[in-house]
Amino acid sequence: MNKLLLLFIVGFIGLALRYLVLGKFELDQLLLLLIFPVGAILIVFIMKRQQNKDRTFQPGVDEIHMVTRLGDRVSEVPKQLYDRQELLGSYKRFYNSRWKRVVADIMDSPGRWFLNLAFSSEDGNEIVLQAKNDKPLRDTTEWLILFNDSEVGKIQMDYSVKNVATLKESLYLEYRNQTYHYTSFGIGAKTKISTNNDTIAEGGRAELGNSIYALDIDDTYKEEAEILFMGFVLFNYHFSQ
Repeated sequence: MNKLLLLFIVGFIGLALRYLVLGKFELDQLLLLLIFPVGAILIVFIMKRQQNKDRTFQPGVDEIHMVTRLGDRVSEVPKQLYDRQELLGSYKRFYNSRWKRVVADIMDSPGRWFLNLAFSSEDGNEIVLQAKNDKPLRDTTEWLILFNDSEVGKIQMDYSVKNVATLKESLYLEYRNQTYHYTSFGIGAKTKISTNNDTIAEGGRAELGNSIYALDIDDTYKEEAEILFMGFVLFNYHFSQ
């Protein structure tokens, strides 16, 4: 939405300058520019619909995984996290400044800009994935993991030359002296989580083209499941999976 409004403003300024400097005005160009705010209004309605679906999401009765719906990736509207049919809590994106939300909305990959996530569990605990370097005009690649305001781990994106060359998406999550490696090969591919060279979880979109994401975690890591799932959510935000 903000991108279309920005294009409209830039185009309108260009038309105004053309009229002031050259004395030329073309109505068809103005009418063409009006497509942008009309498109922005349509996008608002579409995103409101996505936000409502995220907020009210409930899994099917036959769901056997940890699952969430991630349709809207820019707003601060809460999204639900379930383990099968049990509600574990909700999470939302948040910004430290309002202008950062505008920047994220304008960018092609909003999950790379000023991404912070806060998860509130049904038992009263809070997990926050807080950007370590929330600087202007730089995408976010490092996060601190806070559990009830105490630092318990960190997340680091892996943009090595090898990964870039093979189109491999990768991040490392460190928690309780254990390192977990998230990997995928792009949209539509499964995301795998491994530790000590063993795959302990696998997830992705429940169906290609929808906004429901499911993660199957080995029962051995039940205590770490919420942290691992939030890493999975961040992975999908950042790489626009």
